[in-house]
Amino acid sequence: MMKKSRVIHPRTVLVPAILALILSACSSGGGTPAAGEKDGKAAPSVTDDQKAAELTFYLNSMTKKEFDEIYAPIIKAKYPNYVLKTAEPAVKGQEIQNLVAAGSVPDIVVGTKGTISFVMEEYGLSEDISELIKTRKYDLTRIEPVFIDAMKGYAGGKVIGLPVNAPANALHYNKTLFDKFGVAYPKDGMTWDDVYEIAKKMTRFEDGVQYRGYSERWHQIFMEFNQYSLPYLDPKEDKAAVNTDQWKKIVDGIVRFYKLPGLKFDSKTGYTEEDLKVFETGVSAMTVFARPDNYKTFEWDIVSVPTYKDKPNIGLAGSARYFFITNTSKEKEAAFNVMSHLTSDEVLLKLSKVGIAPPLAQMPEEMKKAFNQDNPLYQGKHVTSFFYNKPAPEPPIRAAGLTPFTKSQSILIGEVLKMIVEGSEVDANTALRTAEELINKGISEAKAAKK
Repeated sequence: MMKKSRVIHPRTVLVPAILALILSACSSGGGTPAAGEKDGKAAPSVTDDQKAAELTFYLNSMTKKEFDEIYAPIIKAKYPNYVLKTAEPAVKGQEIQNLVAAGSVPDIVVGTKGTISFVMEEYGLSEDISELIKTRKYDLTRIEPVFIDAMKGYAGGKVIGLPVNAPANALHYNKTLFDKFGVAYPKDGMTWDDVYEIAKKMTRFEDGVQYRGYSERWHQIFMEFNQYSLPYLDPKEDKAAVNTDQWKKIVDGIVRFYKLPGLKFDSKTGYTEEDLKVFETGVSAMTVFARPDNYKTFEWDIVSVPTYKDKPNIGLAGSARYFFITNTSKEKEAAFNVMSHLTSDEVLLKLSKVGIAPPLAQMPEEMKKAFNQDNPLYQGKHVTSFFYNKPAPEPPIRAAGLTPFTKSQSILIGEVLKMIVEGSEVDANTALRTAEELINKGISEAKAAKK
């Protein structure tokens, strides 16, 4: 941390002899009060906490409500003389391109890894703050390295900010349904094979109701956040990267839950966005993608996200949320003060209680147990499960100059859906080969359009 600054009061008449006497008196605790002193007491210096600053936050991945109700009070409690302003991309005239053009660049950009490419790098706002981290003696090793590496990957190797919170996931299960069928509850540390075996027991047709062992927003949990850190596109060449043994393992692992006896799906009911709703109805036993606000008709609890046998204790990938300091900011010290404070153990404990996961490499047990403590939905739940695994690393970043192609995920989703639909004879090899061909075709068309 920086040394506390002092206000120095100049003296108008100061000969060497008098100066020597004053210094001598001060060292012995007596003497005449110096200018700027009263009754022998020094005027209070302005500490770092008391300095004034004006900071504008660009809320690229945070609502103004969240900033105003959670983050702003924490910042103001520590730095009461900071004036906090916000800008939002959804507000006309506050789009980043307009702010840059007007010379009103914010001091801090709040965003995920995608913000690095489309805001910080696109508009030349990134600045390596490694030297600031060093001079302020900030311990970067406290932060989960996956999040630092992801930031550096997207920012050309630079540390341009700090993660202020992390993604958190757990397997939610329907206790009421497990009790109904007399099946033992899931537990921490399970593999996906373990979950599949449970799903087989829980998938049944009774009293006119088709029960599901497992349902999911499967494209996000298994593909977008995949635990093997697999990319859709080759990181070094303009071609697909989906036709591999590891992708086959993931795809087969998804589809087996939808091929259990008695289950039938069409292109609508098998679609990933439709399937995420099933758990909320009470007829599904397990899911990761959670919306607990909607769990009205059954008792539920959580355990850790399942892992693959060859990837023990590696949970889902996912993007942290960062505060990035812009290179145009005239208040970099104040901006770093905010980031440093928001990632202190004291503040992270407070944030953990409201369900904002800390981005720490080593989570104190107190912080794990406090997670979602103030959220009535999670009262009495096994909340430490959220932190049972480490996050999966970010997939390899593509080399500069390669052709962007954002449809690769949707192409793969479409081919996996064909495997799920009733009567389909498409297997994983066919699905992945077709996806590869379609992605490569799309890349070629995109390259041709640029010429």
